[in-house]
Amino acid sequence: MIGKRFNRIIVLERDYSKKNGTYWICRCNCGNIKTIRGSHLRSGKIQSCGCLRRTVRITHGMTNTRTYEAWSHMKQRCNNQNDKKYKDYGGRGIKVCDRWLKFENFLADMGMIPVGLTLERKDNELGYFKENCCYDDYVAQGRNQRIKKTNKTGVRGVHFAKQAGKYYVQIRANHKTHNIGYYSTIERAAKARRQAEVKFWEST
Repeated sequence: MIGKRFNRIIVLERDYSKKNGTYWICRCNCGNIKTIRGSHLRSGKIQSCGCLRRTVRITHGMTNTRTYEAWSHMKQRCNNQNDKKYKDYGGRGIKVCDRWLKFENFLADMGMIPVGLTLERKDNELGYFKENCCYDDYVAQGRNQRIKKTNKTGVRGVHFAKQAGKYYVQIRANHKTHNIGYYSTIERAAKARRQAEVKFWEST
């Protein structure tokens, strides 16, 4: 047990044993030291020294934070059929794990969202759960986006413009859509897209 982490708790050393189990001296992320029963740590019943529960209660679910908004939007696009993004998430089988239906559990697993980052799935074909999620920047999210169904070229950011009879290239970066141009062949368009990725993403 020594050195193991359970949510916000890390085990420092063994304290004592009783009939109901072994107790361990632990340190919380907030710095508090507390003795906790081992079975409570392993089951997830205790996730902090109590600071997490107090934080959530004091801020009324932290509804004014980016972390709470990310959690709320995640649930909406997966569970609410009226959400404009539902078809790309819940509509194609992307689900939120049962544990994360409760905000306190999401917060305990992921922590607060650092400034400039956003909630990201590592595998876009899987749902939202701890092992498949991380906080990453918008550049990484752009790279990780799946090709939309409306894209018939098979190349992200490249579309065929029927009226022009050419391939049209664009890229999303810095919260803006950048129009790269028209190209006569898919090979040239794909090359232009790659050059745009180097310019807008890899140089960031």
